[in-house]
Amino acid sequence: MKKARIGIYLEDEEMAKQVKIAAAKRRTSVSRYCGRAIEERLVKDRERAPVERSGEISKEKLAFLARMDRRSKRIGPIGVSAAELVREGRRR
Repeated sequence: MKKARIGIYLEDEEMAKQVKIAAAKRRTSVSRYCGRAIEERLVKDRERAPVERSGEISKEKLAFLARMDRRSKRIGPIGVSAAELVREGRRR
């Protein structure tokens, strides 16, 4: 994928520091942090379709997984436990 360059000038030096700190906390570059923030805003404004990246979980998938977790806690284990599968595998 070819990268595009864009320059951003901020009116406030404090905001620039906050952006750098936020990017560092997420162990990402300032460019990637700003790009993701812009992308999120474009999706929110319906100017761009949501992009799903490998290794990332969308909000919809995260909500589904949370529902499944609550359900499994409510009704108990589903199917065979992992420990039982390991024991069965060792017997073979």
